[in-house]
Amino acid sequence: NDDHSKEVMYAYVDSMKFSNMDIVAALRHFLEGFRLPGEAQKIDRLMEKFAARYCECNPTNTLFTSADTVYVLAFSIIMLTTDLHSPQVKNKMTKEQYIKLNSGISDNNDLPREYLSQIYDEIAGHEIKM
Repeated sequence: NDDHSKEVMYAYVDSMKFSNMDIVAALRHFLEGFRLPGEAQKIDRLMEKFAARYCECNPTNTLFTSADTVYVLAFSIIMLTTDLHSPQVKNKMTKEQYIKLNSGISDNNDLPREYLSQIYDEIAGHEIKM
């Protein structure tokens, strides 16, 4: 049933150690153990739990104001990966578009431009396998 599946997923994510990992490394680690489901609601639940766990493991991280910031950024990284590395996507997202996409995600403030630029470059150079 759905409750049992959710409990198993929570236990799985809670077993992961994201301490001192940047968000891209943590997301790579998170996604290497399974394939993302096709259902948007399930992906949403997984990403919410990932964000909460990432914040638990990195309580002194001052870059992210909340798990909501991590959640939105993680989703944008997945979107960026798909956009840059899928042959079906003809018009690839530019770095400027990616930075603009993430404006205001940290309690209506922007994450540092250089940080988002680094994320873009890392994903452009090394696809996250999903």
